[in-house]
This record gives sequence, structure tokens and C-alpha cells, in this order.
Amino acid sequence: MENRDPLEDELGKYENKWVAILEGERRVVGSGDDAHEAKLNAEANGYMETALFKVRSFGKLYVYCA
Repeated sequence: MENRDPLEDELGKYENKWVAILEGERRVVGSGDDAHEAKLNAEANGYMETALFKVRSFGKLYVYCA
């Protein structure tokens, strides 16, 4: 049986958005168009300590050339 992270499925709803997650519970508790908005949304939902990151576009390849 595969141990799939439940956060993977949930992130599909947040393409190109910033999300605030509870690291210990691995779930989204806030979102927004920028990090500040995601943090404020999480705080409005009662979550003060969150991790923030941007969910990138799906199906796009980002290449870095130095």
C-alpha cells in the first residue's frame, strides 16, 4: 500500500496561489494571491503559526541555466 501525502491532493485547488499550511498536520489553512494574503487568511481562520509557499503552475517545466 502506497503512503500518499494527503497534502498532494489538496494542493490541486491552489494552482498559482500562495498557501499557508500546518506542517504537523500537513493541511492547507489559508490561501491568497500573495504570501501576506495567505497568512492573513490563515490567521482569520485561527491559525497563527504556519508555513507559507507558492503552488506553481501544473504541467510547466522551469529550467534554470547558469
